[in-house]
Amino acid sequence: MSTSPENPVSPAPPAAPVSQVSPSPIVRSAAARAPQVHLGLDVGTMNLVCARANTLGKIEISSLRNVFLTVDDVNIEGMDLSKISHARIDEGVFILSHDAYNFANIFGHRLSRSMQKGMISPEDINSTDILAVMIRELLAIEPGVMPGKCVYSVPGDPIHSKSNVLYHRNILGRIIDEIGFEAEPLNEATAIIYAECADSDFSGISISFGAGLTNVAVVYKSIPVLEFALGRGGDWIDDNVAMAVGTIPNRVVAIKEKDFHLDRFDVGRKKERKVREALGFYYKNLIQFVVKSCLQELDRRDLDLGFPNRIPLIISGGTSLAGGFLDYIRVQVEESSWPLELSEVRYAGDPLSCVAQGCLIKALKQ
Repeated sequence: MSTSPENPVSPAPPAAPVSQVSPSPIVRSAAARAPQVHLGLDVGTMNLVCARANTLGKIEISSLRNVFLTVDDVNIEGMDLSKISHARIDEGVFILSHDAYNFANIFGHRLSRSMQKGMISPEDINSTDILAVMIRELLAIEPGVMPGKCVYSVPGDPIHSKSNVLYHRNILGRIIDEIGFEAEPLNEATAIIYAECADSDFSGISISFGAGLTNVAVVYKSIPVLEFALGRGGDWIDDNVAMAVGTIPNRVVAIKEKDFHLDRFDVGRKKERKVREALGFYYKNLIQFVVKSCLQELDRRDLDLGFPNRIPLIISGGTSLAGGFLDYIRVQVEESSWPLELSEVRYAGDPLSCVAQGCLIKALKQ
């Protein structure tokens, strides 16, 4: 993983969520003279990422996997929960984040998500409470420091479905407000332009390949010209590969995150080779779909804008980290007739944290 020289990153170890749901919020006081801390929060389907500036002015990153496992009362007996990230909500016990991911892969369980398709999942009544526990842990600040502004990411409205982000945006705002921060939403793809495009006067196109959605933004001098989302992402790949080869999606994720390349599938045992080959098919299909959809949407909205200068196309998101991904998308872009002149097609400095960094930059600028 590379690091943007403009936004140096000092990764912090992942935090372990505490088992609280609705502690008393921090009360702001106009007379308080304590220093304020401002944060950027990327609320992703697979990962939650927080960016904050340390006392040296460098950006520090912390993250949690946005997944959980429900624990039956029978399975709790004899477990030492003090060493496991978990939450007790009503009558249920839930293993959270990195611990949930590891347990699921070891024992072959299917992971649960507090979010689906880039938004809060409607399938589990505890999704909002579980998400609140993990966000509270990520946004924790030291005693004596006052919470300031927290800019958090939200997806664009998906163009191929009837869903919208109103409920999702307001629930996240309420969670962050209750912690004590002043919450402000920012489109996920637009946040990437804040993090990556200072050299082009904050003008550019960004494509964020997330787990639940792929988000796209066209921005001119920090002003969004176009923002939208596509209903395919890493989860779409995982679900289709799992169905094709007869396994569970989180096992596909484990292989995908282990030195995967779009054109190399002669690694591992026979089952793993089958998974890798299927991943290559679906990755390429996703890239083709995204490039085609972007061109259609730019054409539909008549965005052959007379940008005075060529602008960069920034690629980001965890799904984009597969080997050969950037090369393949460059080929697809070069073979297409884009209405906007591109200066380059490149990765974000840190594709996993640039959304959180962009949100932090927006928070600090106000």
